[in-house]
Amino acid sequence: MTLQLLRYVLAGGTALATHLAVMWIAVEVFAVAKVLASAIGFLSAIPVNYLLQYRFVFASEASKLASFILYTGVTLLTMGLNVAVFSLLLALLPSHYLLIQVFTTAVVFLVNFFVNRSLTFNHATLSTLASHLENHELTIKGKWLLRRTK
Repeated sequence: MTLQLLRYVLAGGTALATHLAVMWIAVEVFAVAKVLASAIGFLSAIPVNYLLQYRFVFASEASKLASFILYTGVTLLTMGLNVAVFSLLLALLPSHYLLIQVFTTAVVFLVNFFVNRSLTFNHATLSTLASHLENHELTIKGKWLLRRTK
């Protein structure tokens, strides 16, 4: 797990660099509000982080569709956490917005690692989801999202 966590830090650092660069451009060049710029930066880092986690961190061989569906769900939840923490700290602290974003990312980081490790890139979870996707059967709370038609 130590090597995996180190790889996660490297992948996360790359995603954070993407997040901060896009956020800085949004705020400084396009005068976007800082909280919105944080969300835009977060969204821009998603494909970078997903690809690095899929191959480099967790060395997943599972269905890309199944893992991407789970990853997107986890990411949307952690994006909400990111926006909430960033907004709160931005209102309370007289620090530079990029420094606040780095701190916010540190708060979200461990939650993200353990949820992705135990759910998103977990072989058993992905096998079950991939099986349902292959059979075109996917329900949430009893409602069909995908179903094979014969």
